[in-house]
Amino acid sequence: METREFKALKIIENWDSINKIMELKWHEIAQQSNLSLEQFHLLIELDELELNVSNETQLPSVGEIASNIGNAPNTLSERIKRLEKKGLVEKIKDKSDLRVSRVALTNEGRRLIESIHNQVGKNLLNEVLEKMDEESIDNLSKSLDQLLNYLSNRKN
Repeated sequence: METREFKALKIIENWDSINKIMELKWHEIAQQSNLSLEQFHLLIELDELELNVSNETQLPSVGEIASNIGNAPNTLSERIKRLEKKGLVEKIKDKSDLRVSRVALTNEGRRLIESIHNQVGKNLLNEVLEKMDEESIDNLSKSLDQLLNYLSNRKN
């Protein structure tokens, strides 16, 4: 009989494998959309940073984004320029400090991210789930809900 420790390791291995497969698919779709992997990751980072932004002054600055992703600001500025040329992001001068540029996704940038997520997340997952029986899908869903709940409520 397998120990809990062995089962935990097996879950981690499977989780890592699933993440790698999904990430490869995201990268494939991003490249089909004429994005480098770095550009794609930058768009995703911007999307996440903009989730709780209610106005222009709260948009992330080039320096903040660079710090978040571990890049030098000048390296990041070059990536942002390329994404600006593609119409996916825009730089906005901070009104209170003109030395600071804030970065925002354009509507086209948001649509592209959503399209990539839909192609990978919904379409790929639906394709896979169609091969599974309903009981297995229900068990998987319940188990993932439980795992998320336990991890979310865990005290350090």
